[in-house]
Amino acid sequence: MSPRSPYSGSKSTLAIAIDIGTTYSGASYTFLVPGEIPRIYDVTGFKGQENRESNTKVPSVLFYSPTGELLGCGAEIKRLGPKKGIRTEWFKLELRPPSLRIDTPPVNLPPGRTLTDVFGDFLKYMFNCVRDHILNTHVDGNKKWSSLKGAAHFVLSHPNGWGSHQQGTMREAAIRGGLVPNTPAGRERIEFVTEGEASFHWCMDQAMAGAALKEGTNIVVADLGGGTVDVSSFIVSTVKPLRLQEQMTPECSVAGSITVTDRFVRATKDRLQGTPFEDNDYMETLREEFDEDTKCLFRENGDSEVYIRIGGRRDNFEGENGITCKIEFGLLEVPRQDIVDAFEPSVAATVSAIRKHIAGRRGTHVFLVGGFAASPWMLSETRRRLKVSGVKTEVKRADSNTAKAVAHGAVAFYLDRNVTERKMRYTYGISVYPGYNPLDPEHKARTHNLTTDSISGIVYISGGFSTLVQKGQLVKVDSEYRKSVDGASHRAPEPTVWDQHIERYNGTRDNITFTDMDPNEFEDIGWFRCELPASAMTKRTGRQGAYYAVNFEIVITLGTVELKAHVEWEENGVKKKTPANSFWEDYY
Repeated sequence: MSPRSPYSGSKSTLAIAIDIGTTYSGASYTFLVPGEIPRIYDVTGFKGQENRESNTKVPSVLFYSPTGELLGCGAEIKRLGPKKGIRTEWFKLELRPPSLRIDTPPVNLPPGRTLTDVFGDFLKYMFNCVRDHILNTHVDGNKKWSSLKGAAHFVLSHPNGWGSHQQGTMREAAIRGGLVPNTPAGRERIEFVTEGEASFHWCMDQAMAGAALKEGTNIVVADLGGGTVDVSSFIVSTVKPLRLQEQMTPECSVAGSITVTDRFVRATKDRLQGTPFEDNDYMETLREEFDEDTKCLFRENGDSEVYIRIGGRRDNFEGENGITCKIEFGLLEVPRQDIVDAFEPSVAATVSAIRKHIAGRRGTHVFLVGGFAASPWMLSETRRRLKVSGVKTEVKRADSNTAKAVAHGAVAFYLDRNVTERKMRYTYGISVYPGYNPLDPEHKARTHNLTTDSISGIVYISGGFSTLVQKGQLVKVDSEYRKSVDGASHRAPEPTVWDQHIERYNGTRDNITFTDMDPNEFEDIGWFRCELPASAMTKRTGRQGAYYAVNFEIVITLGTVELKAHVEWEENGVKKKTPANSFWEDYY
């Protein structure tokens, strides 16, 4: 990838990316100084694990007192000792949309604290970690921090499958955590990026995909994380400057590394029913050993049995009473196939998503990133199954630490903006009241929804839907989509207040013009209110004489991850518009 150009802005800026992962989190940042080439810094030296050789990630865990007081975060909680309290982890997955199902234990929330509060607490902790890293590693760290922290920009990453609700919760959490104030300007300093796209930018930044950067090549990036597997793909439109086009809607499945551990522990606990080893303490030891050792080292061509610590050296058990298991000196003998079975759904989900993104395309390059990508079994099985299915594309994995590639890649995303076109994940439009046309069969079928404007005499149908952008449509960043609308009628010119709803259609039907065609698939993602002056009205003649109305355009703008809407109209040939209203919707 070509080196970045010097920052052309007039004011210095601090941009911070925070990746809250299901199991581990990370952060990166950059200083944008006029005339200087930006450099990306990864936060290291998290408290409680300073002696670790690779220290670019920290456990996504919080510890609260029985009354809900936050006592510690990350690796620091190990220093708290055997205190009574509430350990909260895996909270990220609790925010998932209903479409992403998972069979794991519910999150243990402290009393009086909501999921948003917990997110806010952890974002505040990560923000403080960024502060400490800047103060401790930069010669002029105090000066940089004090001058830039108040206007810092934040990039928060999330799985490919998350949308408006999840983004709204994360933004609210950032406000509660003190990252930004609860003002329009403060909210504008937060933006989002999918984990798939952030991982892709990390690959670009690390020159992993250098050989793939040729016009027309297809690049697939699979981010294998703790909770989800996120697969994204892009086509190289141009090399200089680098411009990329999203070639398919991103994939997301809850098939990350914790699901492997959870499946294995549940299956093993069932096998140990009726023995002393089904006790929670033994199961917790087994979970830790499998999660930190067995799962990470499991590979092809291993022994037929694997031994995993479940207790102390005095713990022994030989199968009895119909229970077939063996424990010697605290080591549980596990058939190799049991571990293969625990991995299976995750391997299958990863291979299936990659195959979708490379189907029928030549010149494809596939990269695996994320902490779960370090698994020898995930890599070898993904390669083997793709090869068996006739896929000749080589699957590559970075040699360097990819565990927190998302945070680094999120800063690269902020700096480079290489993706210029994206595929729409849903159909978007607005609720409308079309004028009744007796020759239209769809109109005739809805005569029960007719209303007559008492001033203009025009007959309308309620429940209409006007599409602005279609699912699967390729849209350019910051492109505008418009719909002309006639406002309410009045006897004399007067200011008009108009409430406009933005609708999302989640179904599969084409050319849908009324919401009752597929009523269960429409979702109101938000609305905005605009005020149009009396001077915007024009005089018209209707069935009942003269009246006044205003014609205006609903305009939606598709940016990086947000959807914005405003209204435009003309007065005496001069175009005017209302301020933009943001809908924090993951629309692509």
